[in-house]
Amino acid sequence: MFAEHAGANELPCLGIAEVADLTGISAFTIRYYDRCGFFPGLARDRRGVRSFSHADVAQLRFVDALRKSGLSIEGIQYYVRLQRRGIASSDERLPIVRAQEAALECQVSGLEECLKRLRSAEAGLLSAN
Repeated sequence: MFAEHAGANELPCLGIAEVADLTGISAFTIRYYDRCGFFPGLARDRRGVRSFSHADVAQLRFVDALRKSGLSIEGIQYYVRLQRRGIASSDERLPIVRAQEAALECQVSGLEECLKRLRSAEAGLLSAN
């Protein structure tokens, strides 16, 4: 992701449809994330068509993980601004990543409890037959 990521200097090679197919993230969402400023160095041709490098795809996947973990658009924008500063902002970014990890762990725990209850109900239904 940006200069701190290996391969950041590679040539853009993927169109938005290819990136959507590759990641499972809709083209609509990718365009929205771009408008939010999550890919400040994204290449475009003279017609304005987006072209993604493999580093851009890695950034997309990371941004999508942040979003799915519950981080707000504004929070991701802040993270991306820090990210652009490179390694110098690691101490500021680490608590953000840790907080989102904790949020996901809490969600997973809650989902595991729900799954346990559903399986118990299923077992009760099967034994009733």
